[in-house]
Amino acid sequence: MDRNENYLLNRLDQPLRFLGVNKDEALAFMGPTVLGFFMGYILTGLSLGILFLSVYRVIKKRNEGATLLHALYWHLPTSRRSFKIYVPSHIREYIG
Repeated sequence: MDRNENYLLNRLDQPLRFLGVNKDEALAFMGPTVLGFFMGYILTGLSLGILFLSVYRVIKKRNEGATLLHALYWHLPTSRRSFKIYVPSHIREYIG
């Protein structure tokens, strides 16, 4: 029997990686690098890109990225018109 016939992937939930980085990690690296390139500070941008990538990986390793999602939820501005009716905070569940 061929062992590769019924091969299942071990990590279905992991995003696709290209050269060892995800899309969000590539953005954390390329943002400062490209900005430094356009401003004329190539080495500074490259070193900041490496620093941001390493810090981003350390933060993302905690709670599988949930820390970053919580920080974005609480600290980024939102539109006040996003909810038509505001639910009181003491109501946890509507029954019926």
